[in-house]
Amino acid sequence: MKPVLRRTLWLGLALAALAAAAVAIFPERWHAPTPISDAVGAPADVPFGPNGQDQTDALQSAIDGLQAGQRLLLAPGSYTVSRVLTVSREQVVVSGYGATFVATNPDQQAIVMNGRNSTLVGLTLRGVGTQRLESATSAKVVVDGEGIQVLDVTIQGGASAGIFVSRGHSIALIGDKVSGTLADGIHITGGSRDVLVQDSSVTATGDDMVGIVSYQRDGEQTRNIYVTGNYLAGNAWGRGVAVVGSADVTVVGNWVEGVQKAAAIMVAQEDGYRTMDATNVLIASNSIADDQNATQPGNNRMATGHAAIDVNTDSGSVSRLQVMGNQIIRTRFDGFRAQGNICGVGITGNRFGAIGGTPIALLYRNCTAEQFACGSNTLDGGGLSVPSGCSGGGSIQVAGADASRLPQVRSSYRRPQ
Repeated sequence: MKPVLRRTLWLGLALAALAAAAVAIFPERWHAPTPISDAVGAPADVPFGPNGQDQTDALQSAIDGLQAGQRLLLAPGSYTVSRVLTVSREQVVVSGYGATFVATNPDQQAIVMNGRNSTLVGLTLRGVGTQRLESATSAKVVVDGEGIQVLDVTIQGGASAGIFVSRGHSIALIGDKVSGTLADGIHITGGSRDVLVQDSSVTATGDDMVGIVSYQRDGEQTRNIYVTGNYLAGNAWGRGVAVVGSADVTVVGNWVEGVQKAAAIMVAQEDGYRTMDATNVLIASNSIADDQNATQPGNNRMATGHAAIDVNTDSGSVSRLQVMGNQIIRTRFDGFRAQGNICGVGITGNRFGAIGGTPIALLYRNCTAEQFACGSNTLDGGGLSVPSGCSGGGSIQVAGADASRLPQVRSSYRRPQ
């Protein structure tokens, strides 16, 4: 081995040993060596380590002390947290690869991200609670602000939603893993806009895995939401992806399987929840399997009877919807269903297989067949004839979300997975 290489290897081993010793002796002051590129022109990172005690106050103090552009680096280990933590500083980062926050209070377990352009990355959040709660503070991550990103965060359990986005603008939820929450995995509402949900997994939740909802009380629609490349599976109740009363939404390239009691993907307007109408929704190139045809032991709820992709309304409407290029297999009920005040729908290039009901069921009202375009759909490998109530020609122009308005992901804060 050349002398330069030997010196480089020795220096690396020495730095690793010093870092390990620092964690053992000064756990709340640990930090990994800062790369030179990060150190130049940027505030120094703030190290923080576990100490076996309730560290809520110390963590909040460290977060409040961050300056713009500064990172709080959490050392690997377990941290006990008994109350809500709030990240209100602008352009700061809380980074915690290998670190786990363990909540002890079901109604006080959220990390509230409301600092403009702040980032939460790499942290594991272990929730608590055996009864579903409705408060924002009982969620695991609450996003309320502009430019906030939640990257590679793992959420395990919790009394409410995993990630709750309300009044968020230019938001990125990337590479997150949410499981076992008692409410939605990811819930986007409150007039939020320009939200990207990508490359995440949501499993075994107690309600919708991804909910995109506009309530009348919000005063403005949740809109321009892009959901792509996610794995959604095995929720005991609720839908896989629910687009309810929202506008300009794209759901593309997701894998949705094992939704036990409802639709894998739903677009709807609901009087019971006083939602707005839904419009301009693109559902494309998703893979859907095993919808409502299996359940976990002990889940005795009645199935809703939704189609795998279900579009329905109460007194309101759904308009301008494109459903194209999806694969839908092994469903207990219909493959696609439109029921209610629905108009301006394209259903093209979808592949249906092992469908328990009707591949395409059209039960809409207040519209005409010319406003429903069907073509190039298949069933069990063969061509599917155009169903009654649908035109075999024409097309419906639906754009979905405007990708140019979505935020750029702060990939430099992430570690290779």
